[in-house]
Amino acid sequence: MNDTFFLSNIAPQVGKGFNRNYWASLETFVRDLTKSFDDVYCISGPLYLPEKQGDKWFVNYEVIGDPPNVAVPTHFFKVILAKRNNEPAFAIGAFALPNKEIDNSAPLTSFSLPIESIEKAAGLTFFDKVERKVGVVAPLCSKVQCTLEHDAWKKKKRNPK
Repeated sequence: MNDTFFLSNIAPQVGKGFNRNYWASLETFVRDLTKSFDDVYCISGPLYLPEKQGDKWFVNYEVIGDPPNVAVPTHFFKVILAKRNNEPAFAIGAFALPNKEIDNSAPLTSFSLPIESIEKAAGLTFFDKVERKVGVVAPLCSKVQCTLEHDAWKKKKRNPK
């Protein structure tokens, strides 16, 4: 757990409306997957994704600090691999969320992407030992309901079990 506090594991996130809201709800969703699966693996990270402006694509991001030398990611991703002992297939899900305020009414599935899209954008390969074919992997959202219970993390913090 202490490894999560290293500077190498820090990226600036928008607070209100993202880190303290939608992203926190997504993190609760991932933790709760352990109630439905025997094994859950989650990888999170920053992305710098292009936006179309006119007929061209640009990557625009804020730089903070004094002097300004910390790039603020445009998006953050979560890639999830889950497995039930009594099922042969792995469940896999990949989500990319913009690093900005997100309305709680936005369905989680609207941020779902093929894992290959996130791999390409991040320059990484995830779960490379898992063969990605029908029968070996299934979409996470076909195995569990991919909906978020917003502010559940606040309730759990106030009422720990």
